[in-house]
Amino acid sequence: MVLLTPIVAYFFVTGGAARRASMDYLRTLWATPRGRASLGERPTLRHSFRHLYEFAENIVDSMVVWSGDEERIRIDEHGSEHLLALVREGRGGILLSSHLGSSDMLRVLSKQTGIVLNVLSFTRHAARINAFFDQLQPGLRMRLIHFEPGSISVALEIKAAIERGEFVGILGDRVWESERHRSVSVPFLGRRTRFPLGPFLLQATLGCPMLLSTCVRTGHARYAASTECFAPAVKVPRGERTKYAEELVHRYAAVLERECLRTPYQWFNFFDFWRDGTDL
Repeated sequence: MVLLTPIVAYFFVTGGAARRASMDYLRTLWATPRGRASLGERPTLRHSFRHLYEFAENIVDSMVVWSGDEERIRIDEHGSEHLLALVREGRGGILLSSHLGSSDMLRVLSKQTGIVLNVLSFTRHAARINAFFDQLQPGLRMRLIHFEPGSISVALEIKAAIERGEFVGILGDRVWESERHRSVSVPFLGRRTRFPLGPFLLQATLGCPMLLSTCVRTGHARYAASTECFAPAVKVPRGERTKYAEELVHRYAAVLERECLRTPYQWFNFFDFWRDGTDL
């Protein structure tokens, strides 16, 4: 990991946008009583460097996992019984995650539980990436689905995957430009910001269970993974779906806030997160 220091230093100096986003996040944490207790001291550029360094460590571990050498990574798991119960029943669902920790470690979770995991991605190269995965690790039970807002074919693909008893992984803490009209402003770390409604409207429409999964780095090549039930399998009438989704967004933001306070340097959402919010 010694070689990471000059690499991170280069991107820290040249990556102004990520550095500013990191400082904004850390200062937002510091402005709250629990955030001050979590950080211990007022954040400076030194703390932002640590933030980016921990991100780089996660990337290195992800490369180890994708190379097929996942036995070098230790994951202390909690809550997988919720996934296993659905697997035994032949039921699928939505696996909600975030930019907290490493979503790539879901690949290990997929292998440990035997689930088939489809991950929504905005990249247009999903097919090529899936082909690369097949060459790298034949039989890998994890696929990318290229997400296009408003696409009927993608919605049908997601529905079919869940009906087959598979899971669809979605990140819930990033509002893409094309989806800005389907977002809601909620309190988060003492400020208001926007979260997407899409993942929660999808759950309301499909009526499938939604589980929340996190996997954060706790030490050298070591992670703590947690899976919890987030929303039950219930179909919501069309006219009530937006209100229902907004309630889930508030709950999700509260859980994400709790985890950010617990592991303040593990949230890797390096963009201007609060730009559309109105501070409380």
